Amino acid sequence: MKKLVRITVVVMMLLMLLPIVATAAPYSTYTYSIDGELLSSPDAYVPDIAIDSVSLGLDVVMTNVSDVEADAEGNVYITDKGNNRIIVTNKYYQRKLIIDKFINQNGVDDSLNSPESTFVVDEGERRGLYVCDKLNRRIVVFNQDDGSFIREISEPVTKHITSGSFNPISCVVDKHGRIFVVSPDINEGIVVLTTDGQFINFIGAPEVTVTALEALIQKIGGTAADTLTFIPTAYKNIDLDQKTQEFVYASIIFKEEEDVSAQLTQLTTKVTDYSPVRLLNATGVDIMHRNGFFSPSGEVSVELEVKETSSNADAPKGVSEIIDIASGPNGVWSIVDTKRSKVYTYDSNGNLLYIFGDKGAQLGNILSARAITYQGSNIIVLDMSRSTFTVYRRTEYAEILDEAIQYQNQGEYDKAVEKWEEVLARNNNFDTAYVAIGKSLYREGKYEEAIKYYQNAYDVENYATAFKDLRKESMEMLLLPMIALIVVLCILLGKLFGWAAKVNTEAQLVVGRKTFKQELLYGFHLIFHPFDGYWDLKHEKRGSVRASIVIIVVTIIAFYYQSIGTGYYYNPQGSYLTIFMQAMSILIPLLLFVIANWCFTTLFDGEGSLKDIFIASSYALFPVPAFVVISTILTNVLVGDEGQITTLLITLAFIWMGFLLVLGMQVTHDYSMGKNILTVIMTIVGMVFIMFIALLFISLISKMIALVSTIISEISYR
Repeated sequence: MKKLVRITVVVMMLLMLLPIVATAAPYSTYTYSIDGELLSSPDAYVPDIAIDSVSLGLDVVMTNVSDVEADAEGNVYITDKGNNRIIVTNKYYQRKLIIDKFINQNGVDDSLNSPESTFVVDEGERRGLYVCDKLNRRIVVFNQDDGSFIREISEPVTKHITSGSFNPISCVVDKHGRIFVVSPDINEGIVVLTTDGQFINFIGAPEVTVTALEALIQKIGGTAADTLTFIPTAYKNIDLDQKTQEFVYASIIFKEEEDVSAQLTQLTTKVTDYSPVRLLNATGVDIMHRNGFFSPSGEVSVELEVKETSSNADAPKGVSEIIDIASGPNGVWSIVDTKRSKVYTYDSNGNLLYIFGDKGAQLGNILSARAITYQGSNIIVLDMSRSTFTVYRRTEYAEILDEAIQYQNQGEYDKAVEKWEEVLARNNNFDTAYVAIGKSLYREGKYEEAIKYYQNAYDVENYATAFKDLRKESMEMLLLPMIALIVVLCILLGKLFGWAAKVNTEAQLVVGRKTFKQELLYGFHLIFHPFDGYWDLKHEKRGSVRASIVIIVVTIIAFYYQSIGTGYYYNPQGSYLTIFMQAMSILIPLLLFVIANWCFTTLFDGEGSLKDIFIASSYALFPVPAFVVISTILTNVLVGDEGQITTLLITLAFIWMGFLLVLGMQVTHDYSMGKNILTVIMTIVGMVFIMFIALLFISLISKMIALVSTIISEISYR
């Protein structure tokens, strides 16, 4: 029995020395919809293994680790900054070699001094491991197979770089042999060197925030002490685009309040000046595609997060701090947010694919994320606090997603659609997949099918593009029937106005009360002849309360139709008001106007009664329903800026209604124009006053009810 216990203890101790292997993700994976709503997603990556100093069999534990890199063969390079060394493992995370001391080009023993990061070139004359040896102000190139010294790239001698300011913290080498270097003490941008370390130029100098006052002081100048110096924000990290081997991903962490605010704004506006992540070409121009729902900048709902977590001092707040970037296969790339220890992954068009990770000590969570890299399809994240790195394995869901992107990049759209459909079968919340399928169908000329997928993602911009092509295609087929329909409608409209004019002419000869038809159709005469129309409306009894009620009901129905019948482009969410709410939105302002106007005109010798004011106000609504219905119909055949036509129609309807209302009050009360304008203004003020009194009364009633309810509750308890 004792022997069995000893064996069990030994086995458990050995298991504790092994790398930790995960069985499930201790975090949620999600994306965002086009309207910024968080959407849960299947796990794209799950933690596979965590590697620490014990796992690597190191006598001296890693401290202050600053970077992790992987090469094409899967070897991993950890920058152990605290111990001035580079630790190399094979693809199975077994220690391969340690680079710390070496013999330099002068045959002298040398060593690293606070190395910050590494970059691996896998082939050609440039092949080697490039180490940013910060405090020695150089880049050292080693043989990645055996760790032997190859060459050294020292601080370039040029008037453009101040002596002693070359302190490299990140570097990459493109396919042409150009070396791109980030140095925190050089603010002109990324330093570009030749293969042998000669200075070429700076690229991608970040923007500088300058207030109006600072700009004025700078312009006025003065003494040297008074003149302000504006220093741009330096880059934090760079990585080479795997797809082109030429463009450079660069990240910036903004610190100034104005810059952070500008970064928040660019999430939706996609303005590149304050984007924390850029893709720079050789001339320093940001060529990143930002075609996703939001700019590729990390967390999206940062404002909401600030409100929800304001009571928790330890919770991450505000915009993301992008500490590192990693370029992966098929144009996919990832960034890591050091505030939240989360990984955000995008495709080459800037579409957000998935977000995973979280802060914590559990396997898969990171206390303090410092660096990220791709190891084939795996993602490795470095935890600076624990001096470990965690390997995340791609799931089947992410594999299918990657295949869809690959087919799409290759132009094999049929295969891409099949894969995107598989993605949706596993995650029907993934708006990017709907958009991708829509684009593939659009390229094939299947506009109607593409529109359905765009609608599922609420992508109104791509919807508009496909809709225009579908409309053009339909117009070619239906042009003659549509012309015939327009002609018929014009003839019918002319007949309607002619019939209404005939009825109104006959009504002039009728003595006494008019028929309901004559009262209702009188609106056609009044809207074109308001002066004599309103005179006859009152004195000849051409209108009535019953006709007024019908006009109001028709207006309510017209606005309700607008609410439910507006075209998709102008109401993608399908939101609408109930007919009751529509009725209240029309009746309340109308009745407030009638009551307020009657109150004031009674004091100022107005000749109109409350009934006269109600009828006159109601008949002023007569032209509105027609404009509302026509504009609503047009929203189903127009998109984009074309919708200004519908806005113009609604505006004209309200102007016409206001014109009729003002003239109607003037004729009804027999006022001069000046006196009428004054009473209309006072009426509007009176409406506001009545609303205030009503709200105050409702508030008092609700408090009284609450008081009575509290008293009853207390009595029942006692």
